Amino acid sequence: MASLITDENRDQLLKNLVIPPRPDVLDQLTALRNDPDINLVKVARVIGDDVALSAAMMKAANTPVFSRGRKVTSVSQAISLLGVKNVVSLIGGIVLRTRLTGDAPACLEGFWEQAMMVAMISSALCDHIAHVPEDARSFALFHNCGVALMLMRYPGYERTLAMIEHAPDERISQIEHELHETSHDVVGFLVARAWNMPEAFCQAILLQYDPKVYQPAQSLPISHEGRMMIAIVRAATHVWRTRSPDRQDPGWSHRQQAVLAYLGLDATEYEDWRDAMHQRLLDES
Repeated sequence: MASLITDENRDQLLKNLVIPPRPDVLDQLTALRNDPDINLVKVARVIGDDVALSAAMMKAANTPVFSRGRKVTSVSQAISLLGVKNVVSLIGGIVLRTRLTGDAPACLEGFWEQAMMVAMISSALCDHIAHVPEDARSFALFHNCGVALMLMRYPGYERTLAMIEHAPDERISQIEHELHETSHDVVGFLVARAWNMPEAFCQAILLQYDPKVYQPAQSLPISHEGRMMIAIVRAATHVWRTRSPDRQDPGWSHRQQAVLAYLGLDATEYEDWRDAMHQRLLDES
């Protein structure tokens, strides 16, 4: 359903949504990414000029996935801990948070906390597997950006969000369409397009719940890099959702085999890594 975006319904959605303009800092960071002499000082200078961005980056570095008990107190320390390339990749999603939700409902804070943790877990998974797409870490923080806009735009969406957290993956977009005539994957796709994000990135947001996305033979308008980003985030989301024994992940049983196969992981290897991540989260809780 999400993949069927016509010019008519796209234009109607854009009338109802206020998408902030692409921030200049994204262009600066894109230039840095392509700089063969990229270093900590250059990245710190860009981030340090933005108070909200600096605070968000330090908060990311102090998450249990990366901090391991070490208190990060400066942007330079955060970049050293996360790594220059990780920071440049993650910053796009953090920029979205700081630019998108200035006058936001209180429930958005919980959403962004979860988004940050899934992004941090995704980044850790990227370090564990081979052939990671360049935009995978940024995608992890950006992929559900449509949720933020829908929370601000649609009355009652907070209840919908609670409902879809208990739904299998293939039902998420359907439930949203039934209740709001659109879904957060569609809205997120429009944000990514408006911000001139890479095409694989945009299509991955749009198709993230499509069960055919892990089947390369299926003629979906998405590249291997886009499919890989979706698989990384889905595996990381499972870690976050099952961080304690009383928490469930309704859609994982239907997606596990396909996701792990796409990532090149066997079940035992992934489960060992997942359990180690759970322990790390528990140790810092």
